[in-house]
Amino acid sequence: MMLLKLITVKINRIYFFRRTLWNISVKQFKAKYAGSVLGIFWVVINPILMMLAITFVFTAVFKTGIKDFALFVLSGILPWMFFSGALSEATPSLSTQKSVLHQFSLPKEIIPLSIALSYLMNFLMSGVIVYPVFLFQNPGIITLAVLLPAILILTYIFTSGIVLLFSVVNVIFRDLEHLVGTLLMFWFWVTPIFYPIEMIPGNLRWVFNLNPLSVFILFYRDIIFYCRMPDPATFLGVVIWAFSSLSVGILVSIWFESSVLKRI
Repeated sequence: MMLLKLITVKINRIYFFRRTLWNISVKQFKAKYAGSVLGIFWVVINPILMMLAITFVFTAVFKTGIKDFALFVLSGILPWMFFSGALSEATPSLSTQKSVLHQFSLPKEIIPLSIALSYLMNFLMSGVIVYPVFLFQNPGIITLAVLLPAILILTYIFTSGIVLLFSVVNVIFRDLEHLVGTLLMFWFWVTPIFYPIEMIPGNLRWVFNLNPLSVFILFYRDIIFYCRMPDPATFLGVVIWAFSSLSVGILVSIWFESSVLKRI
């Protein structure tokens, strides 16, 4: 009960600063493309370029037999780019943006959470443009579109917990920001973005089962690529991982609060 109370108090404090969180996120989102010739179009160009590169390698070189492989990859690449971009930028954020925390009386969690929210905006912009392409493959997807807001919210909750955890730990263990790139590269390869889970050997399934992003990717892919309702295990998996991640992130932030404030 005590842990639940601590988490609730922290969430209420963050909610109190919700307008500040939103304003900082919008500013960060706009700053990403400021001065760029193509500007906001990069929210679509980046995932498409990544999809094309993966498609070339696995169709021209490795000769994968997956039907509509480009769309198969595209269905999983957008949530991955949201998560990996937010984690990569948010990990060192408490150190790089400490002047903001010193200048204003804000909960330190606002900084990494605002980064995650700005990447969610990025995800939404790219999704609005890219996901309708899947309607040409299977118009029946429109009947499952009602599930997209739910999985988007759960993805943000999960990502928020991870960025809170990493940003706090990075203040104490500064080497983490240098390791996160390698971690994300490994995480990318063990996440079923460009291969179905059926291709994973039985003796390695435990890696898939321990990877929280797996169920999120499966959820998106079931809806927009296979046009089917995700099974109950996938539903339960995304909910458990989302709220477990947020709870752990907030608790770590609370436990190390004094240490973090002394170091930034």
